[in-house]
Amino acid sequence: MKTQLCLLSGELMPNVIGVLHSGVRQVLPVVSRESAAQVESFRQTLAATGNPVTMLDPVTVLPFDPADCLATLRQAIQAHPDLEINWTGGTKIMSYAVRRLAERHGLPTLYVNTSGREILRENPADGSVRSEMIDTARLGLNVLTHILAAGHTVEGGESREAFRARCTPAPELVQAATLILDARQSERSEIYKLALADQKPFQPRFLNKDSLRVLADASLIEPAARQGEFFLSHTSRLHPFHRQTPEQQNATFLRSTYLEVFLWSQIKERSAIEDVAWHVALNPGVKGRAAELDVALAHEGRFVVLECKRRLDLDALAKVIEEQAARARRIGRLFGRWMLYLHRYRWEHDEPEADAKISSQEARAADFGGKLLWHEDLADLPITVATFLNEGRLAL
Repeated sequence: MKTQLCLLSGELMPNVIGVLHSGVRQVLPVVSRESAAQVESFRQTLAATGNPVTMLDPVTVLPFDPADCLATLRQAIQAHPDLEINWTGGTKIMSYAVRRLAERHGLPTLYVNTSGREILRENPADGSVRSEMIDTARLGLNVLTHILAAGHTVEGGESREAFRARCTPAPELVQAATLILDARQSERSEIYKLALADQKPFQPRFLNKDSLRVLADASLIEPAARQGEFFLSHTSRLHPFHRQTPEQQNATFLRSTYLEVFLWSQIKERSAIEDVAWHVALNPGVKGRAAELDVALAHEGRFVVLECKRRLDLDALAKVIEEQAARARRIGRLFGRWMLYLHRYRWEHDEPEADAKISSQEARAADFGGKLLWHEDLADLPITVATFLNEGRLAL
């Protein structure tokens, strides 16, 4: 059985891509003491693509000691004669050592050039080199694989199927989100009052029976004893957020979370983007690392986090842009990009020099590898997101 030797340190994704591109079913990881923890993330990431492999016991080297790297890797190669060498990762000394041994033993090598979206293959036996384009559509990279490859855990991450079930909103919630977004001002005002109907029921005057039925079918509200009055529902179709009660979850949806579901539905239903996840819970229970993503997208090897803000002053936008860029890098490492949706029209900002400030911050967002979206951008959202994903600014 063909085995691929992979050097682990820093970015896992080049190793993941190398294994998937070659189609090997067995991997020999080479690690340092510091990078040994990546082996399990590596295994989980490959499994999440639907292409599980056998992970052999890792080989541990001293990553900055040339003599140790050469001696240890020589023994590993002798124990596994049918190897191909992925020398993309590791420290420079690890990479140098395994490359030198590949030449000596005549083993085929590959290098994953993510910026060029290609695999460079060399046969040391005859010195031939060829380039193969990476077929990202075939690799099976999705939101879960990007998250796991970056070293995170995630709710529902035990399988692709469990993750998609966890991060796909119920159709009833999608219908309710569309209703809330399209509501007139008088209707929206009553929806916000329903969000307060916890201890005392509220009787809407402007929401018709069909609208109230949509909200009830989504388990957001429920009828009170008196006809025409409603409480917040004591059950919820939403995923728990920290220690919120079902009533608190439903109230949050009526006020703000509906935006996330609406954006998810527009991208999922109106674009060819392969994988769209809603309300992704990262590193649950891990102090200092827990986070929630409003919407996350993966398509042809690219990964984007999309966050929503209902209200944001222009003077605060510069800081938020920096925070979003840092967050995307932390979540997706080198492969993470970001978009920020601001639920206001550009023209609603009527302070002095608002147009100039908006243009400046949109340029700033682009410099930080992201993009700002406004309410008037919703009509073309799928096209805008697909264009952003296809930009060649970052590797894969």
